[in-house]
Amino acid sequence: MTKILRVGLVMAGVALGVVATASASAPDVGTATSDMTRMLAAIAHPDYAGFVAPATSQFKANVDPTKFAGQAKMIDSKIPLAQPYTVKFITTQKIGAYLNYIFEITLHDGDQVLASLTLEHGKAAGFHLL
Repeated sequence: MTKILRVGLVMAGVALGVVATASASAPDVGTATSDMTRMLAAIAHPDYAGFVAPATSQFKANVDPTKFAGQAKMIDSKIPLAQPYTVKFITTQKIGAYLNYIFEITLHDGDQVLASLTLEHGKAAGFHLL
């Protein structure tokens, strides 16, 4: 039986209220996939610098480095990213001026989680685990 994990964390910068200011443009799936993979790995092994490395300055300003490790551990307790997982790009979603990249994350036990990433000029401006 497949469990559906629903994490009610709207993770705009690990639930810290980052507001994406990106405008929709042509999809950049390669950059989005690379950034998503890097940010998930940074949550799995609490690495603040790794999490914000692909992000805009506004995103970075809204992620508190003193709270990141605790938040990452809480997320990992619900979505075990320290275990093997795969990341698969599904589609883009245009909402107003924003273009979100939607990913399916399949965990080691087969459970799946959806995630979205918003890019602004090739940098992460929004991050959500759905």
